[in-house]
Amino acid sequence: MVQEGFTPSIDRPTGGESPLLRFKGTLASYVPEERTSNQDQSKYMTILFNFSDVEVIEATEPYPFPIAIIRIGYKPPKDSRGGTKWDAFSTSLRKLSAEGLDAIVGKKQEWAQLPHRVRSPLVDGDGNPQLDGNSRPIWGDTEIPCWKVVEVEGLGSVQEKDDNFFGFLVDLADGKTEPQFYSAALLDEQVRARSNIVTAITDRKLLDTLREMKLIDRDAEGILHKVTPISTEGAGGTPA
Repeated sequence: MVQEGFTPSIDRPTGGESPLLRFKGTLASYVPEERTSNQDQSKYMTILFNFSDVEVIEATEPYPFPIAIIRIGYKPPKDSRGGTKWDAFSTSLRKLSAEGLDAIVGKKQEWAQLPHRVRSPLVDGDGNPQLDGNSRPIWGDTEIPCWKVVEVEGLGSVQEKDDNFFGFLVDLADGKTEPQFYSAALLDEQVRARSNIVTAITDRKLLDTLREMKLIDRDAEGILHKVTPISTEGAGGTPA
């Protein structure tokens, strides 16, 4: 007996997460896709990234295909408070280019699922949802794997940009007090492009991080100074 009003679909599968964890490929195109939530039938947007010439670096299962489709949920910046998977992706891309997605189309690149703090419903140790007194989900920031751009042909790697950026922060802090440093940093476009750095500033944690990395120090008067690496070579030119 055929259920009335039901027609099986023969379209290709689109559900579930990609088994890819890290890969290289050429971004052939990206397209927006409107989807409907199974829970409340609300509409939401995702961006589909279509890759060709895929080279698998790491995956949860064998992936013999030369193409890949990566889907990331999207919400316009004016409607988003951050702490999303799109925020994780876009933050990594802004480190390489401020020109948006078109800057990476047609280029060979490396992507990876890397930890990022995302706001989502909390679960207990058994994976069950945590609920408040009104049986509503409790939300919080949790660190989960999110797609991030690692390197793009012609644009360099995020690691290189991060190393250069920390050097920029140290130079910016050198000779300033903590309030002067934070004020100058928040006026800089490079800083404002990195939501994690802005958060570290507003939480008053960025300077502590730079000091823990032994990149900056503070004198008795509260002035910040760049830490000069100590030479490890002795008089004879060999490590002391």
